[in-house]
Amino acid sequence: MADKRELLVSKAMELFAEGGYTAVGIDRILAEAGVAKMTLYKYFPSKTDLILEVLTKRDDYFRTSLMAAADSKKTTLTKIQALFTWHDEWFKRADFNGCMFINAAAEFHDRESPIHLMAARHKELIIDYIEGILKQEYGASSRKLARQINLLLDGAIDAAHVIGEKHAAADAWDVAKGLLQAS
Repeated sequence: MADKRELLVSKAMELFAEGGYTAVGIDRILAEAGVAKMTLYKYFPSKTDLILEVLTKRDDYFRTSLMAAADSKKTTLTKIQALFTWHDEWFKRADFNGCMFINAAAEFHDRESPIHLMAARHKELIIDYIEGILKQEYGASSRKLARQINLLLDGAIDAAHVIGEKHAAADAWDVAKGLLQAS
């Protein structure tokens, strides 16, 4: 039965990424996953619970993959550059549909919503990770720089998604490099 749970989560992730959280209904997820409604509610008492699980899985994949790319580099500068390179590669994928966390926060406006809170937590974890890269070299200014770099990454995501900007990650990296060199 755990396979059906994973199938539901995987199909929901794909459909939510393509069509949004509110626009994609439970019936469509069930039909495309080939799973009965009873099975869905056995694992997820509500659509919110399913969305939270999808975001949990996406967060795990996203951060694990992003961190592996940066951690494979040796210097602070090349680690930060790897974050932008990773995003550039993501933007070129056929299944790129923007950031599931930005999209979730946009659809679930209430900052107390568990979905909005999870989206915010994902972004905070990214900032924490970037700060960890910067800490030794940039000390007290590392948190501010991490927030700025995350803003550049999120801006690149939006530019790539909304207007199809093909050089969004490279352009954002140019700005980030200038920030780091000026600090």
